[in-house]
Amino acid sequence: MPKKSLLRRLLAGALVTLTAFPVLAGPWPERPIKLIVPYPAGGLTDIVSRLVGDELGRELGTSVVIENRAGAGGQIGLQALLQAPKDGYTIGLVVPATMVTLPLTNPAYRIRPLEQFEPITIAVDTFLTLVVDRKLGFKTVAEFAEYARKHPGQMNYGTPGAGTSFHFNNVLLAQKLGIEAQHVPYTGEVQMLNDIAGGQLQYALVSNVGKTFVENGQVSALAVTSGQRVRSLPDVPTFRETGIDFTSDGWVGYVAAKGTPAPVLARLQGAFVKALNVPGVRQKLGEMGYQVVGNTPQQFRQIVQDSSQRYGELLRSGAVKLQ
Repeated sequence: MPKKSLLRRLLAGALVTLTAFPVLAGPWPERPIKLIVPYPAGGLTDIVSRLVGDELGRELGTSVVIENRAGAGGQIGLQALLQAPKDGYTIGLVVPATMVTLPLTNPAYRIRPLEQFEPITIAVDTFLTLVVDRKLGFKTVAEFAEYARKHPGQMNYGTPGAGTSFHFNNVLLAQKLGIEAQHVPYTGEVQMLNDIAGGQLQYALVSNVGKTFVENGQVSALAVTSGQRVRSLPDVPTFRETGIDFTSDGWVGYVAAKGTPAPVLARLQGAFVKALNVPGVRQKLGEMGYQVVGNTPQQFRQIVQDSSQRYGELLRSGAVKLQ
C-alpha cells in the first residue's frame, strides 16, 4: 500500500477514535452548573438539593444553581435535562417514582430512565414510618401484626396514590407480616394522616411529614424502615429491631443525560461524595432522618434495576393493583 494512502487511513482512524471518545477541551467546570429539581421548592428533594448543592459547588469551584421545574410527575424537569447540552452543566434530581414506579405504571410517562440517563450517585436513603390509629392501642409491630392477622381484610391502609412507591412498600410489608389489608389511595399524606388521627383509617407508611403528627400525639409510630434509628424519631425502633427484615425503597439521587463525557461524570460523582461527607452536611441530613449514601454509578444502576424487577413482579402477580 502506498505510504500516502496508509497515512490517510491512519488519520481517518484517529478521527473516528476521537469522535467516539470525547475529551474535555479544558478544565471542567468553567461555569455554573444547573441542578434541575423536578418538584416544587420547599419539599424534601429541594431541601436536600440546596444543602448538598452548596457544598458541591464549593468542591467543584463554581456555583450550583437549583432550578425547580415541577409538573407531570417530574417529567417537565427531566425532559428539560434531556434537552440540554450533554456537557454536565445541567444535571437532575431523581427519586424512585421517576426512575422505577412511573415507568412501570404510567403509560404516558415518556422517559426511559436507564436508557436516557447516566446515574451519578444516590445522595441519601430516606425512610418511612409505620403509623397507626392511637385508639387501637398498639405499642409494637408484633401487636399490630397479630391483630391484623386475626382480622384479615378489615384493616385499611392509606398511600398517596395507587402505583406509588408507598403502595408497593405497603404491599411488601403486608407480605412480610403475613397480613391482608385494604388499600385506600389519597392525593397526599396530610389528609391521610388526618384520617388516621381521626380514626377513619387504621395505618400507613408515611414520610417525614408524619413527624409532627407523631410528636403531637395524634398517631402512634411503631417502626421506621431505615437500617438504623433516625435522629428525628430516636425512640422509634427500626423494623429490623422488631425482628422484621424490612426496609423501604426510598432515596434521592442525581443523574446526567446520556452522552455526557465520562470524565465529567467521574468528576461529578467524586464531588458529590465529598460534599455529602462534609461533617456539617452529614449532620444536617442526619437531623432530617436521612442516611448519607454516595454510591457509585454502577451501584445506583443496580438498585434501579433490582427495584424495577421486584415491583414488576408485584404488578404481574396482581399483588399491586393500579385501579
